[in-house]
Amino acid sequence: MENRDYITQLNTFSKLDELRKYAVEHQVPIMDKVALELVKQLIRIHRAESILEIGTAIAYSGMHFASISDSMHVTTIERSPEMYEQAVQNIEAFGYDKQLRLIFEDAAEAFAQVNDREYDILFIDAAKAQSKKFFELYSPLVRKGGLIITDNILYHDFVGNIEIVRNRNVKQMVRKIEKYNDWLKEQPGYTTNFIDLGDGMSISVKEI
Repeated sequence: MENRDYITQLNTFSKLDELRKYAVEHQVPIMDKVALELVKQLIRIHRAESILEIGTAIAYSGMHFASISDSMHVTTIERSPEMYEQAVQNIEAFGYDKQLRLIFEDAAEAFAQVNDREYDILFIDAAKAQSKKFFELYSPLVRKGGLIITDNILYHDFVGNIEIVRNRNVKQMVRKIEKYNDWLKEQPGYTTNFIDLGDGMSISVKEI
């Protein structure tokens, strides 16, 4: 058995993991299981109770975050009509409608709808070419000592290996992610670690 499969087996199965099959069948990108468990543990360690998620998809990760505690509140933004409708159904079906606030909007335009509170964690998992924009736009809403987590910073292992990319549009995407990673590494007021887990993630601690 591969180490990854063994570690996955050790983690507690959740009813929410039934959605992984749907995601595979419908080609919906959702968070890697082991990476998700790491983020959930960070949420517990930081005793977070308010999370802003950019990129809902089918609400798989958002509901997982909410499952940690009855006091957890997740605000999540989704721009795709299809994903939004599926997320609404899933949130109601799994009983998280009181903990998740789902906003149907392009995240670039949603600030006024979510700036009514301070957040413990900002989780960026949306249009990869816009991660820098989302970081700059929403990081002021994160409390001092809070976390900003960006998923998919390795983008299918193309980041750091751009020479293997043949598609022009994908190559442009990879370059933008590389620029974001380099920019994030140098951001004053934040301490950032880059993790090779799942599709790669960055974890930034806000110190300002």
